[in-house]
Amino acid sequence: MPDAPEPEETQVEEGRLVNLSQLAAELGVTRQWLHNLRVKDPKFPPSRRKPGSTRDFWDLAEARAYYKGRELRPGERTDLKSKSEGPPDDPDAT
Repeated sequence: MPDAPEPEETQVEEGRLVNLSQLAAELGVTRQWLHNLRVKDPKFPPSRRKPGSTRDFWDLAEARAYYKGRELRPGERTDLKSKSEGPPDDPDAT
């Protein structure tokens, strides 16, 4: 059986350059959070610039591959802990 062609959506996205706001919308996150990730993670894909432009753009397919493959480090939810589980208020009171 012959190989099926790639979905049309993937072909369109390859090489598509988007700005930070568009990238955030595509990934379903806020622009601010994406900016933080870009600054803190050295593995974040490098930006590119269109000829004659001073704005940064990212390859959408490259950014999606990075976002799906990144290591998730969820934080600890402190609102679910009961007060008895936390450290005592007064360390001398035992």
